[in-house]
Amino acid sequence: MKPRIIHKLVTIKKLVSNKLIDNGIYPDKRSPKLIIIMYHGIDKSENTTYNSRFFSVANFEKHIISLKKHFNILTYKDFLEDNYSTKKTNIVITFDDGYANNFNYALPVLEKYNAHAFFFVTGVGTMEKKILWADALDIVSHYAPANSKITLNGVVFSFAGTKFVCDDTNTDLVAYIQASNKPGYTEKENLIEQLLNIYDFTKHKETGDYWELMNDEQIYKASLSNNITIGSHGFYHNNLGSLNNADAVNEVRLSKKYLEGIMQKEVGTIAFPDGSYTEQLNESLEKEGFKKQFLVNYRFGDENKKKNIYDRFGLYPGMGNNHRIIYKIMNQ
Repeated sequence: MKPRIIHKLVTIKKLVSNKLIDNGIYPDKRSPKLIIIMYHGIDKSENTTYNSRFFSVANFEKHIISLKKHFNILTYKDFLEDNYSTKKTNIVITFDDGYANNFNYALPVLEKYNAHAFFFVTGVGTMEKKILWADALDIVSHYAPANSKITLNGVVFSFAGTKFVCDDTNTDLVAYIQASNKPGYTEKENLIEQLLNIYDFTKHKETGDYWELMNDEQIYKASLSNNITIGSHGFYHNNLGSLNNADAVNEVRLSKKYLEGIMQKEVGTIAFPDGSYTEQLNESLEKEGFKKQFLVNYRFGDENKKKNIYDRFGLYPGMGNNHRIIYKIMNQ
């Protein structure tokens, strides 16, 4: 058969397959493996103006209905005890960053369908600026005038249309912050203050779902739900793999103390901010009582050696409709 005809047939097959997937027609895989999925936020309308991470509450409900149908959603107890289904693929649902929208929108859906999820929470809600630096940067980057400037540690970053970049080194501000080895939150609070001076989004109610964090009362109420397990996401949302090990461990200890003080329950799980970690930190946190540690993109090639460390598959609106997302999860 001629190559052109073969190419045409392959293209037609792919188009038909995609059409079937988009309409929910695909094999229901039944392998007994484990998949861990990662959400961030839920909003009312799946607005991607400020970030590309949040699903609408309506679409999230569709996900949960499909996940209940095709997978065995593990509770924390099942996960700890390796109580896995042998008939369906086992799945763990996680949420990073501890947004108030997790409490307001995701929790009611999870309780409605009796589905369990982990909420990984920072301690940034206790700071004067109760805002994650990345959210502040995302929102302000939408409104910032041309040539707006941010200065950190003597390094000047100019707004270049969609992002802040250092003219001298062409370093992106996001990469600069993520690589920082400074513990605590002083550097990030400085950044947030400068961003708010450019555009104070906290004065505009419509942005709330895209930066407001759970307060202590919401964390406590969520922890009472049988459908939620609260875990650590660091205290300051620093990239823990960029800090020296002692500073990273101290930050996680602070997070653990904070959350356990609110909930009066043990915190035994952590999801690393930005997936940033080291093998030394994994080992240190195991000694600190973290039974389950969640990553994004395992990097060290010895995942089987560390049985309590798990990679995750991130979910984003740009992946397509509900059926396509479920299909992609199945094929992990």
